[in-house]
Amino acid sequence: MSDICLKGAKEICEAVGENPRNITDLVRDKGLPAWKRDDKGSWRALPEDLQRWIREQRDRHISNYVFRERLESAVD
Repeated sequence: MSDICLKGAKEICEAVGENPRNITDLVRDKGLPAWKRDDKGSWRALPEDLQRWIREQRDRHISNYVFRERLESAVD
């Protein structure tokens, strides 16, 4: 059954490499696809939603490093 849904801030955040203490901020500010039923109980998330979110994070931020590497190579 754990393949269907991750449960709890610790399990969810471990899956995406984040600190469980920050789950509320990640959901609210960064769009982490996790929820609480009726705003109570444990956090829940679907693995496929977390995979999509982590890929979006990668795509959004990877250009910062690619651009920086190209700029540093041009200066050398």
